[in-house]
Parts: sequence; C-alpha cells; structure tokens
Amino acid sequence: MRGILINPFDQTIKEVVYTGDYREIYVLTDCETFDCVTVDSNHTMYVDDEGLLKDNRYFSWTGRNFAGKALILGSDHETGDDKETTLTIDEVSKIVEWLPEGHRETPYMEFKAWS
Repeated sequence: MRGILINPFDQTIKEVVYTGDYREIYVLTDCETFDCVTVDSNHTMYVDDEGLLKDNRYFSWTGRNFAGKALILGSDHETGDDKETTLTIDEVSKIVEWLPEGHRETPYMEFKAWS
C-alpha cells in the first residue's frame, strides 16, 4: 500500500510502499519504538516515540513539532487497520514546515496524583 515518508534530515517527502507488516515502520522511520498520531479523520502518522531524546531534525505538522522521520498511512476506523493514504505529496508538502537545523524540543512529562 502507498504511504508517505517525511524525512526532515534531507527535507524530502516521498511515496513509499508499505506491505502492512508493522515491523516495516521501524525500518522506514529509523526508530526502535514508534507512536501513532492522528493527523485527520482518515490518516495516522507514525513517529519516533523517542525522537525528542535523540539528536534529531524536526518538522512541524499544523503547528505540532515532531522529531525524526514520519510515515503517513490511511486509517480504517471500522477495523483499526492501516490502509493506503489518500493524501498526495503536494498536499503533505503544503502542511509540513521544516524546522531549522539546531532546533530542539525539551521532553516534558507530568505526573498527577489520583484524587
């Protein structure tokens, strides 16, 4: 199935083929653990869950900053499965903003006691 790979290291956005094997996400995004981000009602973006802990390059998606490479796939909300993206490279290019080299985000975590 067709996916879109965002690569902030060389500032490219390209189509990739994803077979549906979740282990491919690790290879495509160059990460050891990934997180799923809903980008719209029909698409999920897979990002490096440890991206903020590494020396990384960043991009912004509608004002939210992400570290490292990301893979966009379509989402089937009835089954929970991935499917081919309906987004085009041109559409994604209009949404993504490359952040300058040297940009850093500080990881933030907060714990709250149950009341």
